[in-house]
Amino acid sequence: MITKQHLFNGYSVAKETLDLYLEMQNLNRAAIKYVAGIIKVGMNLADMKALCENYLLEHGADSFWYWDVGAFVFAGDETAVSVSGKDYKVTNRIIQENDIITIDLSP
Repeated sequence: MITKQHLFNGYSVAKETLDLYLEMQNLNRAAIKYVAGIIKVGMNLADMKALCENYLLEHGADSFWYWDVGAFVFAGDETAVSVSGKDYKVTNRIIQENDIITIDLSP
């Protein structure tokens, strides 16, 4: 069976693959919008991670591609840390006033 191919970032990609990629990107945007609406001072990062991952799974993701971690969540001085998914452990850090929060999703 021949499928229509598309160029994506210089690579030839089947339309079905591109459609799935775009669907997951839209899911990421929706998850970030959802979480941004409920983040508040006093919430801990482990709860935020669970909210993100549950949202992804409830809205179309069937797994997480990077070391089975659906959401990397960092705040405050942790945002400057670089961690492999293999070694990532969410902390129970509590969000403080004026914290910068980083969320990286991988459905």
